[in-house]
Amino acid sequence: MEQKPEFKQLFSRYLNNQVTANDLNSLFKSMDEASEQHLRSHISNELLSEDEAEPSNPAHLRNIFAKIEEQINDQPKTKVLKLSTWYKTAAAAAVIFGLGYLALYDSPANKHEIVPGGSKALLIINNEETPLDGKSKSSFSPAAAISVSTAADGTITYKQTSNDTTGLSTLHAISTPAGGFYKITLGDGTQVYLNSKSTLEFPVGFYGAKRHVKLNGEAYFKVAKNKQMPFIVSVNQTDVQVLGTSFIINSFGKQTKTTLFEGSVQVNYLNNHKILAPGQEGLSDRNGILINKADTAAAIAWTNGLFAFNDQPLTEVLHELSRWYDFTFDENSIPNKRLYIRLNRNTAFKDVIQMLYTTTGLKFKIEERRLSIEN
Repeated sequence: MEQKPEFKQLFSRYLNNQVTANDLNSLFKSMDEASEQHLRSHISNELLSEDEAEPSNPAHLRNIFAKIEEQINDQPKTKVLKLSTWYKTAAAAAVIFGLGYLALYDSPANKHEIVPGGSKALLIINNEETPLDGKSKSSFSPAAAISVSTAADGTITYKQTSNDTTGLSTLHAISTPAGGFYKITLGDGTQVYLNSKSTLEFPVGFYGAKRHVKLNGEAYFKVAKNKQMPFIVSVNQTDVQVLGTSFIINSFGKQTKTTLFEGSVQVNYLNNHKILAPGQEGLSDRNGILINKADTAAAIAWTNGLFAFNDQPLTEVLHELSRWYDFTFDENSIPNKRLYIRLNRNTAFKDVIQMLYTTTGLKFKIEERRLSIEN
């Protein structure tokens, strides 16, 4: 994908501390839509003079980051946006780390290797667990009209082959561990992407007045249309009802968040009922349901193999990273900082640590899969 002139202008203003809040959102959207090759080329060209070495040279990359570090403690030169040069230059560095450029600091000693997550889950039937490793193929039939197959690309597919309803109410569950991710196609054709530390319970097939599943954690749903049979997702005390649409439900925080991308959904929480339009999110808790404008690019990033954090607290960033890289940390020891980061989910953990140091100034160490801040 070719870069639009707007991207170059936005990125230049970004580096010169002249970016507005709207500019920043536009810049991040452009980064989401751009190819990795063009991002690498453009970021390098902006950070380097024309007569310097090729950006792929390791020594040269160290010079790039040396330049960035020189700006990190500078005061903002404009009040267009109250976001310091420290944050913006660090975010530029984070983009480069996310594209897999180079870690420039020695990573802390780590006796327990921590690696990015991948396709792995458990299939649970009658409390019996069967590992799904995302590498092997298999097939079986849990009901007369249902065939189930697993593929080497980390997917499991339920397919209804006839109108026989015998055994369709049999419940299965797919559960992902920390560092796990799995794709599920339900019997009606609905596609579900299950994020780490999440569980989806569902019947092997659907019949009757509704299609009902239960979720714990986070999942992206692309629901097959069926006006005669609404699709309902139950999570905590929230029910999300749809006919055919795409949305994400995240129940990891204190609130259950529903983010809508296409179509329409009704969020029900106890006696509260709200309709979401595309681009909105519904936050449900004991105070009711609050509707906000959603950051849809950030919400869906994990389904595309990315982390996207836009002005998010460091504790939230670490919670999401910990579910993917399978580590723990003491939330009470984390300072109040907010981050802008784009990061590939395949990034090596040592590079994630370097990126956190670059963007926060905090030195982290990892001991037996526990992350802490060095004093």
